Amino acid sequence: MSKCDITVIPQKNNYKVGDTIKGEVKVVVDAECKCDALTIEKYWQTHGKGNRSSGCLEVDTLFSGVWQPGVYVYSFSFELKEGPLSYHGHIINIDWYLNARADIPWRFDPAAEIDFILEKSEEVISGTDSNDDFNYIDRKKIPLNDQGWWKLFPLIFFVIGLVLMYTGESLFVGSVFTLVGAFIFYKMIQSAFAERKLGKVLCTVEKEDCRPGENFNASIMFTPRENLDINSVTVKLLGKEIAVSGSGTNKSTHTHAFFEEKLALLEKKALPKDFPVDRKCQLKVPDVAPASFYQTDNKIEWSVVFEVDIPRWPDWYNKLPIKIIN
Repeated sequence: MSKCDITVIPQKNNYKVGDTIKGEVKVVVDAECKCDALTIEKYWQTHGKGNRSSGCLEVDTLFSGVWQPGVYVYSFSFELKEGPLSYHGHIINIDWYLNARADIPWRFDPAAEIDFILEKSEEVISGTDSNDDFNYIDRKKIPLNDQGWWKLFPLIFFVIGLVLMYTGESLFVGSVFTLVGAFIFYKMIQSAFAERKLGKVLCTVEKEDCRPGENFNASIMFTPRENLDINSVTVKLLGKEIAVSGSGTNKSTHTHAFFEEKLALLEKKALPKDFPVDRKCQLKVPDVAPASFYQTDNKIEWSVVFEVDIPRWPDWYNKLPIKIIN
C-alpha cells in the first residue's frame, strides 16, 4: 500500500490582523496514489475547560488527481481579515490553525496541522472590530431591575422543591431545588428591595467600545426616598473568563477573574431624604487587556459593576457589560 506524508510549511508563525498568511503544503508519495482532493483549512478553535468553539473556517482545494511516486509542493494563501486574536488564558485558550488533508479513497486520510499566532494590528481602523463574533448589546445608559417574565424561573424551582418535599418523593432533591430557587430569586430581586430606600438608581458608562489603555467615565445616580445610612458606593472594572463544559445534567460553568479594579465612589455616610447623589469616576482599561469574546460555551467578558452597600438591608448591585476591542 502506498504511503503519503503531508507537511504544512508557513512562511512564518506570527501574523497581525490584515496580513496574508502564505506557505506551502509538501506531499511525499512512495507509490502511485489517487487523491480525490488535497485541501487546506484555516480556522480558529478554543480549548481549555469549556466545550470547544470554532469559526472563520476557510477551505482551499490545492489538488485533485493521481500522484506518482515523488515530492509535490503546493502553495496556499489566506487573508487574515478578522479576529478573534490568539489568546492563552487561565481556563480559555484561542488558537488559529492550518490543517491540510488528502482525501484518499479506501484509506485513512493523511493530514497535517500546525498552529499560528494572530495578533492585533498596529493600525487602528475606525469602525472595525477584530472580533465580529462578540454578540454585544448596547447598555450605555439603561434603567435597572428589569422585571421580565424570565424571573419566574427560580420561583418554579422553589415550587418544585416544595412539592417534592411535601409529597415525600425526594427530601434531598426537594431541599436543593428549594434552596437554589430561593437564593437565585433573592439575588434577582435584592436590588429592587434596595431601591425601596435608595429610589430609582441609574448607571451610565460613557463609551460603548473601548481599546486597551483607554480611559472612560462611569457614573451612578439616585435620590434616597428616606434618611439612609450607607457603608459604601463602589464601582469595579471586571475582566472574566467563562467556560461551560458538558451539557444537560452534566453541564458545569467555570469562571476566572483575570482583572479586577475597584474604586470607592462614596465612603460610609448618612444620606438625607430627597438629597440627590451623583457620583462619577474614570476607569482605565489595562494596556494588555484581551478583546471581548463571545461564544456559547466560551466567553471573555468585561463589565462595570456598581454596588451600594446598605447596612442591615439588601445591597444594591448591577453589572453593565462593556466591549473591549483590539
